[in-house]
Formats: sequence, C-alpha cells, structure tokens
Amino acid sequence: MPIDLFADLGKPDSELHPQFITLRDAPGYAPARQLIRQLQQEFSDPDGNFVEQFQTFGLDARTFEFFLSVMLKDAGHELDRSFDRPDFLITKDGVTAAVEAVTANPQGNGAIQPYDAVPDFRKLQEAAEELEHTIPIRLGSPLFSKLKKKYWELPQVADKPLILAIQDFHTAGALATSDVPLVRYLYGLGQTWRHDEEGNLVIEGHQLEEHQHGDKRIPSGFFRQPDAEHISAVLFCNTGTIPKFNRMGHQGAFMAKGVRMLRWGSCYRHDPNAAAPRPFVYEVGDKDLALETWRQGTVLIRNPDALHPLPENWFGAALEHRLVDGEVRTMPSEPFLPFFSTTNILMNKSRGDVRKMAEGIYRSLTAVLPP
Repeated sequence: MPIDLFADLGKPDSELHPQFITLRDAPGYAPARQLIRQLQQEFSDPDGNFVEQFQTFGLDARTFEFFLSVMLKDAGHELDRSFDRPDFLITKDGVTAAVEAVTANPQGNGAIQPYDAVPDFRKLQEAAEELEHTIPIRLGSPLFSKLKKKYWELPQVADKPLILAIQDFHTAGALATSDVPLVRYLYGLGQTWRHDEEGNLVIEGHQLEEHQHGDKRIPSGFFRQPDAEHISAVLFCNTGTIPKFNRMGHQGAFMAKGVRMLRWGSCYRHDPNAAAPRPFVYEVGDKDLALETWRQGTVLIRNPDALHPLPENWFGAALEHRLVDGEVRTMPSEPFLPFFSTTNILMNKSRGDVRKMAEGIYRSLTAVLPP
C-alpha cells in the first residue's frame, strides 16, 4: 500500500523536523514536494513507522532509504520490501541481492538535530580536511554494527549478495567528503602521491593497520574483519538528500515558477596527472546541459573476498571500486562525477542575477581549487 510522506500525523510543528517543515511549506521546495508525491506511490512501508520517522527524528535516514528505492528502480531493479529486514531485496537479470541502508548520525541528545551543510566553501574545505581523519571511525561503527546483525543468516538473504549502503550525517559538512576515506578504511589501504620529474602523477599504496582520532582507535580493513566475507560490497552515497529530489524535480516535469537553483561543488577531473578535483557551478534546469541522473553521487566499493560477488555492471552505481593485486581500480559509468555539491535556491531572481551569483561562486571555488 502506498504511503503519504506528507500526511498530517496530528503533531504540532514544534515536534516536526525543521527540514521537513521546509520541504512541506517552502515555495523553493515545490519541485521536491511534487516529485516525492509522485514517487511515493510506488513505495511501501513494512514497518509502519516510516512516515513518522521521516517527519521527525529520522528524516535524514528515511530520505536516504527513499532515495535508494528510486535509484535502484531507475537502475532496472525490481524491489521487494515485504520483509522487515533487510531494507530491500533487489532483482535484475535473474540475480537477487539484499540491500541494507545505514546512516552515520550525531550522538543523540533527545532533540531533533538538523544536518548543517556548512554552505561557505572555505569552511567546507576545512571541515572536509578534518573529516578525512574522523570518517573511518564514524562510518566504521555503523558498518560494524550492521555486520554484527548477520543478515546473511535470514532465510530471505541466505546465499545472496549483501550490500550495505551508507551515508554520513554525523556532523556539519559530512556530506562534503568523498568516498576516499571510506575506501581506505574498507580496504585497509592508504595512498601517498607525488609528481615525478616529467609531471606524471605517481600514487603509491601502503597497508593500514588502524585508524585513530583522539583516543579512539579501530582496526583498518573492514573487508578483512571476521564475517565480512558475507558483505559483497558497500555503497557510498552523499547525495541521497532532499536537495537531490529538488534538483531532479526542477530539471524535469516539476520546474517551479519563480524558483531558480545553482548547484556548485567539485567533481572528478579527467586528467590522469591531476591531484585536485575540478570546481563546477551550473544552473539546475539549464537546457544546454546534461541532466543529473539518480545514480550520480553513488559509489560501489566491492569486497575482493566476498562469498557472493556481484555480477559485473549489474548494480547501477555511478562509480565502482575494486581491489586488484593490491591496487584500487576505478570504473566510472558516466563522465560527470561530483565529489560533493551544494544547491542554492534563488527566489524570483533574473537570469542576470543568477549569472552574477554563479560567477561569484566560481571565483570562490577557484581560489581554493585550480580551474
């Protein structure tokens, strides 16, 4: 039975997540509202508490789960949500796999804690650099907790590939980090880089034994831990958010009058000797640009020791990593690969105003990253 994510549950606004209220009421989020109302017709709730959690404490986690359902269907999978665990059974080309979603969240304090995107780019860069050290510990904990649940022992999961999908909301700016720290943790493999005398980028790998931040230490190499062979892959995502739905709606059938959006951030630079990403900024809905895809922002990291490996080119992520002879091999599925992005909503602005703002954002980006 379809759900209504905007159903009136009889709660006062003071008990609702402030970002849900924005989604429900703000004119700038009309594209997301309309798109979500359309997509929710094909979404079921086996637990019976999805809507309440979406509107209150669990907005980030439930948005990520809802995003996964849309992304997986777009990739050609049939979804089965008839079980309370795991979140999805997906089937394509005669192969069925299990997907369990998990988010890294801030420590609970009894109150709703909205995620802070840290919109200033310089502060965002500083936050991302700090998070390089904390992410293995912050993401390692929820992944390890999921490993301990032994989903592979459930009859509906037995003898099937199992994917853990994770997104990070644990602190301000966490979504600005790429998959790189997680890849280090999963494979237990660090990297150093340098340019040789001819300007060629040289990357050298080394094994990591542990990760430390403050007085916390965890062993590196999640895929090397006991029972991890039951995990076929980990899916990293940093775009399973309300702004993603807003952009997808605005670039499609639900472009709202008086609403304009600028998306900016950094992306993969198609240069084998580049050591820094490329900055970008564009107006969402620009007819001269390629459309954003649902899978954009997803990275599948394969377990080299999986008992049930995923078929090649089957899952549908924008990027895949695999470990071959001790080296990480990367396989992109589309050319535009953002590492992170932020979306600014502009109300009742002229094309000239938007262009000036885009130019200013780009100048700020190129003050930190080479153009």
